[in-house]
Amino acid sequence: MAPRFFVYPGYKSVEDEPKIRQLIYKGLKEIETEIRKRMLNSDNVEELGRALKAINMIAVRVKSTEGKPTSRKDLEQIDAVIFDKLNTILSTLTSKDYAALLATVSELEKLVTRRNSLFS
Repeated sequence: MAPRFFVYPGYKSVEDEPKIRQLIYKGLKEIETEIRKRMLNSDNVEELGRALKAINMIAVRVKSTEGKPTSRKDLEQIDAVIFDKLNTILSTLTSKDYAALLATVSELEKLVTRRNSLFS
């Protein structure tokens, strides 16, 4: 079964943040599952293992966000790029481009750090 792509729903108000954060978290968990499946049938276990560890750490950071967002506009922009990166990760997994996978995971980690900095 091919992985599905993630659709960014956008914000109607800042109160939508927990729902969107949950969608990001679920997307990360789905990517973890996809990486685990590929690790069973791959010679690239080392790259996939590093990506899996990074995705797991990012998921924990997304899940543990506390406080209220300080800027809805910035949050919307960052979340849109996060959804794009989630889809890029699925594409790189499908095409088995593991070098691009690790680069995209690194970019995603930076985005989540920026996202978390918007909460006080």
